[in-house]
Amino acid sequence: MLARHHEDISNDFTLAWNGKRKWAKYVVDKFDEISTKLIVAEEDGKVVGFMLCLLSPNTPVFKERKIGVISDVFVLEERRRKGVAKKMLDVAVKWFKKNKVRSVRLGVANDNLEARAVWRRMGFEAYMIYKRLDLDRMEKEPPVKAKRKKIVKQKKLEKRRGL
Repeated sequence: MLARHHEDISNDFTLAWNGKRKWAKYVVDKFDEISTKLIVAEEDGKVVGFMLCLLSPNTPVFKERKIGVISDVFVLEERRRKGVAKKMLDVAVKWFKKNKVRSVRLGVANDNLEARAVWRRMGFEAYMIYKRLDLDRMEKEPPVKAKRKKIVKQKKLEKRRGL
């Protein structure tokens, strides 16, 4: 369901033909590692969400040696906005603190406005912006040069929205 949700958001998340099998193997392999915590939200015996958390070494030049990573999160659509993600995050934060982690990072699809808003409400702030260049698309249409004025407006908008 998480993969389908992302496919609906953007073609950038189109699954490989064997994506489901590879995802299942990835989760099973990660679950065997002590640096991984899988949090499952259940209501009345039914899984309504999950959160995959990882302990990761930080880039060695930084003082903070280990970081927490929230790798994947999903909550059933009918259970969103009911505190499920917040409860899972509370469990994750306890686990991260127990493992002496001082900061937690996550990635969220740029076009996933709902998720961006959720994470912002839970205290996550933008600290890094990743850009991507689609080489196939670039061959078909050259990149458009951005004007400084538009970039300034975008940064002001992002700052106002807390992104």
